[in-house]
Amino acid sequence: MRSTLPCTLALPLLALGLLISLPSSAKVLADEAAKLGKELTPLGAERAGNADGTIPAWTGGLPQKDMPRGSNPFAADKPLYTITAQNYTKYAGILTEGYKALFKTYPDYKMNVYPTRRSASYPQWFYDATKKNATTVDLTDNGYGFCCTAQGYPFPIPKNGTEVMWNHIMRYNTRGFRGYIDSAVTAPDGSFVTQRDYVELAFMYNDPDATVKSIDGMNLFALQKTIAPPNLAGEAHLLHVPIDRIANQTGVWVYNNTVGRPRRIGEVGYDNPLYDGLMTQDQLDMFNGPLDRYTIKLVGKKEMLIPYNSYLLYDPKLKYKQIIGAGHINQDLARYELHRVWVIEANVKPGYSHRYKKRIFYLDEDSWIVHAEDMYDERGAFWRTAESHSIAFANVPVVVNGVQVHYDLQSRRYVIVGLTNEEKKLIEYDWHADPSHFTPPALKRFATTAN
Repeated sequence: MRSTLPCTLALPLLALGLLISLPSSAKVLADEAAKLGKELTPLGAERAGNADGTIPAWTGGLPQKDMPRGSNPFAADKPLYTITAQNYTKYAGILTEGYKALFKTYPDYKMNVYPTRRSASYPQWFYDATKKNATTVDLTDNGYGFCCTAQGYPFPIPKNGTEVMWNHIMRYNTRGFRGYIDSAVTAPDGSFVTQRDYVELAFMYNDPDATVKSIDGMNLFALQKTIAPPNLAGEAHLLHVPIDRIANQTGVWVYNNTVGRPRRIGEVGYDNPLYDGLMTQDQLDMFNGPLDRYTIKLVGKKEMLIPYNSYLLYDPKLKYKQIIGAGHINQDLARYELHRVWVIEANVKPGYSHRYKKRIFYLDEDSWIVHAEDMYDERGAFWRTAESHSIAFANVPVVVNGVQVHYDLQSRRYVIVGLTNEEKKLIEYDWHADPSHFTPPALKRFATTAN
């Protein structure tokens, strides 16, 4: 099925690689895998609600149906309560350090907390593939890769942080997408500059027809070009992203009007700056790796407030100036819910460097999406936080990595990515192209042809 939806993905420039002390096998026994679809959801979350009923049971997510642009299945919901700079300490136990920092920094910052809606749903074939993976998929290359599957979440019953993070990077986003994505780099006073990009991206992994042989170790192919602002327009990139980026090199080519031909460049990931230095390359998609500079720890699962079902942030009636404000986005448009999340701590390994000495990731149990991230600088001081406003589309069905906001608390600036409100033509999901579409000769044609 082909579907047109607002894009909620920043271009995942690089695939994931992780390093941790790993067990010899990531497979689980058949009796444990049998819990999937029973006491566990088909993707490995706890099916039951919590003890006090503030998190309900998962009952299948949104039922599949048409969702015209601007749809909000939870429009009738009212906030249960509002957290402010005056009362946030009362809720400290369910707030990330990033949210606490936002409350401390901005007296007008608030969080409207709504009833928890476990809206995540995916195609049946994806559930089936995920269940099979539980007893067949193993980590390889010290955790930098995995084997024996081409579909589904590779580790629905994870035993360590590596497996949890692989689930984020390999999640289902349909076969691919194409269309326009907007981002806005802000100043402390709320003024901003919008960047407009056009993207064509095809996933090899999680194609319904994919096999281990057919994907040949590849995760995705992508073409991206900048349309505006004028000082950035005309540059385009081609990406060949393998699953195991340690065993196989990521291919990156760039084209600009000055050179007039595609040229291959080296590694652009890790902490290379992005969006006026407000992000690093590996923050795209909340995290895209690799993590070979880190050791990681699975802290566990915890009930926390995260952005969820923020359909208002995709309303086509809104202009970007109504979303973007001084210091933070318009919090009246954001929706927060209590969910169980997997907590992952990553620390830079001795002898390695990264602008972020420590990172904490919070992944939703129902979708495996990183919904929040806290980042600490090289001195160990809290520096930045990021949030992802995911939404579920029942007409696919899929959960997409929503509008993402990356805050720099030291400079009091932020960048918001994944905006589509002002785009007349929606992102086309379930679009796909063969690898032959993503070649260096095609890059020049892509860069110089109007879409």
